[in-house]
Amino acid sequence: MSRLTIRFTPVNGYDIPSLEGWLERQAAKGLTFALTAGPFTIFERGAPASLRYHLEPAPSKPDWTDPELNALYEEAGWRYLGLLRRDFAVFVTEDPQAQAHTDPQIWDHALKRFFRRKLLGGLGLLVSGLLLLSLYWQRVSVSWYDLRWSPIETMSRCPLIPLILSVLGLALVDLSWLLGLISLHRHRRAVSAGRMPPRRARGGGLLAAGTLLLAVVLAETLILFTGLSDRSYPLEGSGFVTLEEIEGPDLQISLLWPDYMDRISHDRSLLMPERWYFQERAWAGHGVPTGDAPYLKLSACRYLFPWLAEERAKEESRILWNGGEYQPLAPVCGLDQILISHDTFDPERDAYPCTRLVLRQGDTVLFVEYQGEQDLARFLPRFAQMMEGL
Repeated sequence: MSRLTIRFTPVNGYDIPSLEGWLERQAAKGLTFALTAGPFTIFERGAPASLRYHLEPAPSKPDWTDPELNALYEEAGWRYLGLLRRDFAVFVTEDPQAQAHTDPQIWDHALKRFFRRKLLGGLGLLVSGLLLLSLYWQRVSVSWYDLRWSPIETMSRCPLIPLILSVLGLALVDLSWLLGLISLHRHRRAVSAGRMPPRRARGGGLLAAGTLLLAVVLAETLILFTGLSDRSYPLEGSGFVTLEEIEGPDLQISLLWPDYMDRISHDRSLLMPERWYFQERAWAGHGVPTGDAPYLKLSACRYLFPWLAEERAKEESRILWNGGEYQPLAPVCGLDQILISHDTFDPERDAYPCTRLVLRQGDTVLFVEYQGEQDLARFLPRFAQMMEGL
């Protein structure tokens, strides 16, 4: 059985007295510091011991260690255990009378130097955060009207969730950094006044929560901006309903982009709903506008929870497309919800009538827009079969 165990660090990473107190309480439980991994600390299991810990600000060297400093501490009865997040060199002793520093001015200088380094590091963190936010801010174009009346649809087409998580993650990390600087400042003042600084076992959750959110956002960023979210696949064998199925085999399809698609557009990432898109338009003939030909557009979204899909269908049902109001139909073929709308047809203006369908099956919503003379309701079993294959 492994002698290592992992514990969440509940203390702010810059709160030196509280970190030392927490490490000493773990030693009393038989856990001796080994190393750190982000917001977690790894301990080596052993017999309970009464140990004293001291955290010395690590020098800003390539390997973050100072052999001369370690040797000085060993002569004073301290044992070097390793680095805590590359911020502190961790020393431990069993001697309750051992002194880590005999000169308050040297210790104050070390804390001051560490404070300045972390202040500059925080400014770099702020710049990195602004760059991350700018990546998503440029891609988010929403209004208050969008968020009020169609929030699910807005979050389906815009990376709004990654932007929100980025703001929350950066706010938590920056708050943890700020509170850490305040702890360092108070510690310096207490040392200068010859007082024992207070020990608090809190503050570590901010960094852990912020780091977790930012890790998810960075993974999403990698997927979106490197093209890994594009999972497009060929139309042939996809199971998608085509315009030829609805209009008949004699229909001639336009081979001009964007009227014609030979692949199903498919996007999938961590924080955006899974999406499919396909469209086809018939060839209207020489000299005839493409808008005067039958066409079919299919768009599907799969959400994390069925209630999100239900809300998305409600949002769509409130839209009046060219005067056409959605009407509910009795669910068939395993579909949970069916809405149909017929646009107002004017023979002097429109070449063909337009029908729209909203179909929901569990956590998936399918939007169908069809311009043509066929009764789209006859193909509900086929659309249901298509949704089962998504």
